[in-house]
Amino acid sequence: MPLKRFTSILIGLVVLIWGAGCSGSKAYTKRGLKMEEVGMMTQAAGFYYTAVQKKATNTEALAGLQRAGQWVLNDHLKQFDEARMANDRARAVAAYEAAEAYNTRVEKLGIRLLFMESARQAYEQVKDAHMDELYQAGLTALETEDFEDALAQFTEIVRLQADYEDAKHLADVAYCEPHYREASAAIERLHWRTALNELNAVTVRDNGYKDAAALKIDVLNKGRFAVALVEFDNGSNRAGMDTKLRSFVQQSVAESNDPFLVLVDRENQELLLQEQQLALSGVVDGNTSVEVGSMVGAKAILKGTVVSCDVRTSSLQKFDRQGFESYKVEKVNEDGKKVYETRYKNVVYQEYKRTRAVDLTIQIQLISLETGKTEMSEMLKRSSRDEIEYARYSGNASKLFPANSNGNRGSRSGLSRKLNGRTELKSESSIIDALVSDCSNGVRNLVETELKRLVP
Repeated sequence: MPLKRFTSILIGLVVLIWGAGCSGSKAYTKRGLKMEEVGMMTQAAGFYYTAVQKKATNTEALAGLQRAGQWVLNDHLKQFDEARMANDRARAVAAYEAAEAYNTRVEKLGIRLLFMESARQAYEQVKDAHMDELYQAGLTALETEDFEDALAQFTEIVRLQADYEDAKHLADVAYCEPHYREASAAIERLHWRTALNELNAVTVRDNGYKDAAALKIDVLNKGRFAVALVEFDNGSNRAGMDTKLRSFVQQSVAESNDPFLVLVDRENQELLLQEQQLALSGVVDGNTSVEVGSMVGAKAILKGTVVSCDVRTSSLQKFDRQGFESYKVEKVNEDGKKVYETRYKNVVYQEYKRTRAVDLTIQIQLISLETGKTEMSEMLKRSSRDEIEYARYSGNASKLFPANSNGNRGSRSGLSRKLNGRTELKSESSIIDALVSDCSNGVRNLVETELKRLVP
């Protein structure tokens, strides 16, 4: 074919592809024919495939996919043969799998391509030889402790044939052993969190690998960081805030996902509280409290203070607003028929406004029972505001319109919301509870962050 003719066809194809946005089956068939005409069979098969997807009864597209699809399949099998003859088994396997995947994909559209049985038989021979090759390479990698390479070899074998020899077990060994060794090294360094992460990787893959499951339990016990909550203080002018905050903090910390963070049970917490309230001055006082803490398994205490809880509620403000109420007037038109004309009268309606604001400040401290050191001390502040704004009208509220800044009739949408708006503020207790809950979650986050330092 002359170069000029070939170039013009390619340009035409580009134009067609650019306009393919909403094209139907017939348009894709035409593109497939164009590509087939210039010998671009893979691209032609792609267009025919799309055409059949769009319309399964397009006979021209079906015939085109039969032709071009067979060419694509044969090309994959040709690559398989070339790689097989060159003893490049990995490439041969990949080429055959591509051929089989393409054949399956086309078959789902009702097209049966010619797939020679001899190719399947040749593939089984190549695959067996390839898996044996991979197996030997994997064993060599394991012997030299190249676990990453060994894992790659055995994983590929399992993908090709799940029950080949003991490849599945050896793949697990290649995966688990380096994680197990990392865990063992971390245990020696007393890095419990790192050890747990590595052991989790092992047990998820193979729960029976060596003594990994038992080591996990041991790591959790040795890295366990028990915290006891003592009585909280209330520096605000609202009664019961200390008890409320302590209850919320206890619930939030108990819900922590940190595997090493545990709360001392309530009975043991009471034992700690009896020990002179663990020094009301704010630090652990004397050896006795430390001994009690050690006895109940606590490594630290968590204490808090409600510094302030301020609630400000405004008085209900009332405003008279100018508006218009629509009404109908009966008239007789030129044809003598009764009609109704909408008119508007000036009216006054009322708008009401009220706000409630709450500010909460707490202090939280984590104090070591082993050293008396304050490991963490933070101030948390939370605020919330509620507002109501509603309207009332003694007349027909469904016909009411507000007056705009120019004194003309305005839109009803905003006024409708006010006419149907809330008339009561959220209660003080509900707002305070929400803030205390938010603070408690903040306390849990602070404790979890501190624990990552204390339990590496």
